[in-house]
Amino acid sequence: MSPTSSRLLGVFGLFAVFVIWWAISNSGWVTPLYLPSPEEVLLSFVKHSGDMPRHVGASMYRIAAGFAIGSSLGIVMGLFIGWNKVVGALLEPLVEFIRPMPPLALIPLFILWFGIGDDSKIIVIAFGSWVVLVVTTIDAVRNVDPIFINAARLLGAKGYSIFRTILFPAILPVIMGGLRVAAAGSFGMSVAAEFMGTSSGFGYLIIEGRRFIQTDMLLMGVFAITICSMIVNWLLKWVERRFTRWVPRK
Repeated sequence: MSPTSSRLLGVFGLFAVFVIWWAISNSGWVTPLYLPSPEEVLLSFVKHSGDMPRHVGASMYRIAAGFAIGSSLGIVMGLFIGWNKVVGALLEPLVEFIRPMPPLALIPLFILWFGIGDDSKIIVIAFGSWVVLVVTTIDAVRNVDPIFINAARLLGAKGYSIFRTILFPAILPVIMGGLRVAAAGSFGMSVAAEFMGTSSGFGYLIIEGRRFIQTDMLLMGVFAITICSMIVNWLLKWVERRFTRWVPRK
C-alpha cells in the first residue's frame, strides 16, 4: 500500500467516526448531557477561544518542562547503567524498585513536598518520562550486537568513537520510540496532576466542565489534549525519520 493510500484510509476512518458521532448525537437517542453533538463542541471551542491560548500554553509548558527533564535524565542514566557493568550493578536494582511505582499515585506526595503550583506537576511528568526512557535506554544499549562493538575496537576505535559510530546509531531508533511513548504519557500525567488543583490547563477545562455539568466543555478539553498530543507525536515522528534514515521501514 502506498503512503498516499494509507493516509487516505486514515482520514476516512476519522471521518467515519465523526459521522457516527454526529448521527448518534442528533438522533435523539442520547441526550446532549451524555453526548453533545460535534457542533456543540465546536461552538464551545469558539466560545472559549479567547482563553484557549492561556490553557494550552500552561499545560504545554508543564508537559515540555517535565518531558525534557525526565527524558534527559532517563537517557543519560540508562546509557551509564546499560554500558557500565559496575554502574549497572549499583543502580539497576534501584531503577527496578522505582519503576513499578505509578506516577499518578505519587501526585499527593509530590504536592505535599513541592506545593500545588507548577513544580509538583512538572515533577510528576518528569518522573513518568524518566521511567520510560531509563528502561528503554538500558534495554537498547544491552541489545546492541557485541560483534559490531568488538569489530570497532579491533579497528582501533575507543571510547567516544565507539559511542558515535556504533552505539548511538544502533540505539537511536529505539530511544525515539521511547520518546514518543513518554510524550504521550506526559499529556495524561499533566491532566491528572492538574486535577489536583490549578487555574489553567487542559485538566482545568475538564474539571470545570464536570463541575458545571457542561459536557461540551469537558469534551473540548479532551479534544484540545488530543490535538496537541497528535501534533507533538507528528513532530517526534518527523525528527525520527529525519535522523534515522538508515532504518528500513515498510
